[in-house]
Amino acid sequence: MRRVMLVMAACCVLASPALAGGGVDLYGAYGEVAGGEEEIGVGARLSLGGTHWMVDVAATGFADVEDVEIIPESPAEGESVKYRAFDLGLRYLFYNGHKLRPYLGAGATYATASATNVSIDGGLGYYGLAGLRYGKTPGIQFMAEVIYRWTEVQASYGLAVDRDIEIGGFGLQMGLSFVF
Repeated sequence: MRRVMLVMAACCVLASPALAGGGVDLYGAYGEVAGGEEEIGVGARLSLGGTHWMVDVAATGFADVEDVEIIPESPAEGESVKYRAFDLGLRYLFYNGHKLRPYLGAGATYATASATNVSIDGGLGYYGLAGLRYGKTPGIQFMAEVIYRWTEVQASYGLAVDRDIEIGGFGLQMGLSFVF
């Protein structure tokens, strides 16, 4: 399985010149993580595609969120939660050839979370985003986007308490795009 994934990744990288576009985004993030609590984070995205359609692979990690009540029956006052999201999706960029390019995207997200006293399994969910890029193509561009991520994961405390909880929510991501 590992070899198959490596071969697929190598094919994507080698095929990128033929796709006539792509880039790497490095961004800061701010958004909902768990229990309605918000936190800052950082992320990176690799995009491959043509002038309008892009395939995106992204990873975003958030700082510890303090005092989150995941399971009300848990005797702990509040949990410290770490949240990471791994996204795979499609994005459509409007207005080819313009400096200002709005875009829409959607796809699947795999989220992992860990807490101090509660066991949390990873889960598969979805995301949707809308954003803007500004700058020369090829070159360095500024990007800003609004994203919504949703994932349902299983949280357990001890042997008796299991809950399905929702993690993710609305967020803002801003940073630089290195477009080729």
